[in-house]
Amino acid sequence: MESIYNKNMDETLVKAKLDNGLNIYIFPKKDYVKQYAMLSVDFGSNDIDFIDVKNGRRRNMPLGIAHFLEHQLFEDKEESIFDKFADLGASANAYTNFDSTNYLFSSSSNFEDSLINLIEFVQEPYFSDENVKKEKGIIVQEIKMYQDNPYWKSYFNLLSALYSEHPVKNDIAGTEESVMSITPEDLYICYYNFYLPSNMDLILIGDLDPQRIINLIRGNQARKHFPHFKNPVRIIKEEPEKVAKKLVKEKMNISRPMVQIAFKDPVKNEEPTQIIKKEYIVNLLLDIVFGRSSKNYNQLYDQGIIDNSFSCTYHKKPDYAYVHLHGESNKPDQMRRKIKEKLVDIDHDEISENFQRIKRKYQGSFIRLFNNFNHLAAEFINYRRLGIDIFELAAIIENIDLEELIAYSDKIFNKDLMVESIILNED
Repeated sequence: MESIYNKNMDETLVKAKLDNGLNIYIFPKKDYVKQYAMLSVDFGSNDIDFIDVKNGRRRNMPLGIAHFLEHQLFEDKEESIFDKFADLGASANAYTNFDSTNYLFSSSSNFEDSLINLIEFVQEPYFSDENVKKEKGIIVQEIKMYQDNPYWKSYFNLLSALYSEHPVKNDIAGTEESVMSITPEDLYICYYNFYLPSNMDLILIGDLDPQRIINLIRGNQARKHFPHFKNPVRIIKEEPEKVAKKLVKEKMNISRPMVQIAFKDPVKNEEPTQIIKKEYIVNLLLDIVFGRSSKNYNQLYDQGIIDNSFSCTYHKKPDYAYVHLHGESNKPDQMRRKIKEKLVDIDHDEISENFQRIKRKYQGSFIRLFNNFNHLAAEFINYRRLGIDIFELAAIIENIDLEELIAYSDKIFNKDLMVESIILNED
């Protein structure tokens, strides 16, 4: 067990790695009533092409299988997993994103029993023909529901326009056809490749005794046998620098048009610190240019071109990155034109005038992160898998300078790498 105390944040992080490879991270929070746990598996919707750890065969899995597997693990032979948590006074949930699957609960009592319950159901798969068939119907209905959501529909239209090869272009839940093709064998193959303790991280937050909790988990894991496999090798096809499409338009029965704009940022081999620093730099830049307090936002808002649904962010991963702006508008053509005009001709003086203020805002957000357990766990795991300690973020933000923002403002918004996704009303 290793304990790290950060004086500036007055926060402690306790780390332990079990013999089977399971990583445990604990943020002790004295006198907090709420307790939180997240078991994160390094397996997401992008992981559909990999080398099988058992036999060295290349596997190409149906789209949506990580999400399907998440759903299926909640199926128990005897009783509902959610009911087990509820009986302990805990609230459980799970979600799948592009690069991880996360199982979690929060509670104010019976934390240790709930924690064992979390570990047990994730580490005891049960996939039958009957349950898989039933789950297909549930997930197909979920896919149809999301297809009726203009934001979701427009967002994945946007990603499929940005990327021609990278799996991030695919809906996390898959397609109706891919879901219907999933078999129990597919689920077991993915489970035994990715659901190894060495490919998992357990994040615990609350008024906890770290040594007691670690001993509890170690005892639980010592009673189980896990194969000594190495983690699987993922295969990601090489992505061209250019975008797949420039514009995607659709019509739906909606109250207001949906506009989404993105700029593809071709990735380079970068150190983890560089990846995170660039993420912060571009998000700072976007906040200055189009954040709620910016001149551009307020001008377009006053003109009725955008409203409070408008948002912008920069998504940065080691193997893909893009700037994303989106919102609803009764004037979609004006919105598209004005946003592009503002991004082509960025006011460097505005960046200079607002740099320190927005930088302080991000520094404050980092401090507040430690009081939001859900957000802290999610952010912690994102950075840990890049090889960055979350306490390092303060120094990364502090070391951002004005010249870096101005430099990126002149190159990140490349119109040749811009795509648009529009949803219009059917009328």
